[in-house]
Amino acid sequence: MMFSKLPTSVRIDGIDYPVNSDFRIFVEFDEMIKEPTLTKEQKDFADELLKYPGFDRKKAELLTKYNSGLALFYQEIPDNLEKAMEKLIWFYQCGDHPEVEGKSSKNQKPIYSFRYDMEYIYAAFLEYGIDLYDIEYLHWWKFFSLFTCLKESSMIVKIMGYRAADLKDMDGEQKKFYKQMKEAYKLPYDDISKEEREYQDQITQALLNGGDVSSLLKG
Repeated sequence: MMFSKLPTSVRIDGIDYPVNSDFRIFVEFDEMIKEPTLTKEQKDFADELLKYPGFDRKKAELLTKYNSGLALFYQEIPDNLEKAMEKLIWFYQCGDHPEVEGKSSKNQKPIYSFRYDMEYIYAAFLEYGIDLYDIEYLHWWKFFSLFTCLKESSMIVKIMGYRAADLKDMDGEQKKFYKQMKEAYKLPYDDISKEEREYQDQITQALLNGGDVSSLLKG
């Protein structure tokens, strides 16, 4: 990021496609991926995917969310939907940034939510002199870079620390305190099982590594 201009387009089959790179797009996309419920339109699309062999409900619903993300990301959706999906996920991960999915480590529970934590995130960004409600544009990669470097004294960083804390090596008052903080700042996504999170990770990686989705996303 330091030595090159931040991307506002992606190249697919030799064509540069302009994309919506503002942080608000990916805040919405991030929450859409994490949100356990679907809109009626998304449910209908997932039902259509279930008609194809090799699909179960979880896979159909997750792919449906990524499909909705294409409309958010692209100003004009490319014909090559397989590559379009791959580029969307790559851009969302800030060029494969390891922490972009908001987990303390792979397959663990999310430690932040842009939707449920926005008041804390907003307050933290004010320390940069950035008013997220008033700013007209902020590139997603720049936003996320600033987000990962927030001061330890900010409330959102403390909250993420509570959520990521491992209680196994704690005892007494310390364990009691962190258990209370985990409960106080619990996210709705905490009810998603470890197995389901692993399943979602596997599908995401399959899409990134050339999984053929083009025929399924044309309907």
